[in-house]
Amino acid sequence: MDLQNSFIVPADIDTAWKTLLDVESIAPCMPGATLTSFTGEEFTASVKVKLGPVTQNFNGEGSFTKRDEATHTAVITASGKEIRGGGSASAVITATLVSEGPNSTRADVLTELTITGKVAQFGKGVITDVSKKLIDQFATNLQAVIAAKSAADSAAPGEVVAAPVIQASDSIDLLGAAGAPVLKRAIPVAIGVIVIVGIIVYFIVK
Repeated sequence: MDLQNSFIVPADIDTAWKTLLDVESIAPCMPGATLTSFTGEEFTASVKVKLGPVTQNFNGEGSFTKRDEATHTAVITASGKEIRGGGSASAVITATLVSEGPNSTRADVLTELTITGKVAQFGKGVITDVSKKLIDQFATNLQAVIAAKSAADSAAPGEVVAAPVIQASDSIDLLGAAGAPVLKRAIPVAIGVIVIVGIIVYFIVK
């Protein structure tokens, strides 16, 4: 299935591109995701997913197949697997930045998702809703980071600028993202979430 997501970065396209490649600044913007390694064009990541009182961990890996600064486009392949289960997913992810004005950039993300195991039984709608809510939270936190950077750049010498308040948590609340109606389906759907997080991994690796 194909998933399409977009969000706005409140900065010019060059600033947005550089900011999205600043690991230390934006890694906390994504709930539940931790970059565990990055070597050359390959990376690994882990994701913690919370389902009520139960917490599950997922491992993912990926590699860049294209990274073009001139067109502000990157393509990665990514895959994820439940640590204690048989579900898995893989994706080809294309992320492109588009200038919307002198202080606005749109990030368009296309994910070509392939799923196997129990998660394949569930519809596109649930995974689409989860991915949108996660990316919306990421974008909100990213806006806070960029606003803080802008304030720091324009601050007078010696002036102290407060650090941004990031709302990302150490785990993805799957019920909060998918909603109560998918309670019985949420665990297998989490396999799809790891690949959606792969979208964000592009933005948190350098």
